[in-house]
Amino acid sequence: MQNIQKFLKENADLGYANFNRKFIKSQHEIIGVRLPILRKYAKEIEPEYIELSPTCCHEEILLYGFAAGEIKNEHEQMEYLDNVLPFIDNWCTCDCIVPSLKMLNTPAAYKKFSNLLKDNREFYVRAGILGLMKFFIKSNKLEEILKNLQKITCQDYYVKMATAWFYAELCTINFPLAEKQIEKTQDEFIKRRAISKALESYRVTKEQKEILSKIK
Repeated sequence: MQNIQKFLKENADLGYANFNRKFIKSQHEIIGVRLPILRKYAKEIEPEYIELSPTCCHEEILLYGFAAGEIKNEHEQMEYLDNVLPFIDNWCTCDCIVPSLKMLNTPAAYKKFSNLLKDNREFYVRAGILGLMKFFIKSNKLEEILKNLQKITCQDYYVKMATAWFYAELCTINFPLAEKQIEKTQDEFIKRRAISKALESYRVTKEQKEILSKIK
């Protein structure tokens, strides 16, 4: 633990920390260690070396998630996800950690992420959406996922943003299905955001963007 604290202190960048605080709202202190540095160090340690607590810093949470991503065991990664979820309180830790858990592409992981959609905690639900998007958007579970996205009851901002992101990503994989899903979306915020993100994507064709632009 002492070595980890020493590493974080030596690599902290106050300017970078101040920059991040403008975009990342967290109850955990942001000390400004850059992501590539954390990812590299995560290859040298085990998640157990990091003590997650209400007083741990933002970078410790990221480091825990990245170290968990280096463990080549689905069951262990599932446990590490359970351990870190209570400490994820912003888009950055959520969006960085979930895709790092590359072993979570199995039926058990699918069930785990799907169950997270039923939660009422903002970043639990967002983690579920991102896990399904990262590992299952090209699977035969897609139709079921889309139905489950429609059933989400949590109305928090970062949940809606993740749902819009999912639909925008779907535009690059199965445009007819994405168009249909966006068009029938009742939540106008999600609809607008999904279209906006798709219009910004270089993986969506000009013709597809013209179709999306006409959706009301």
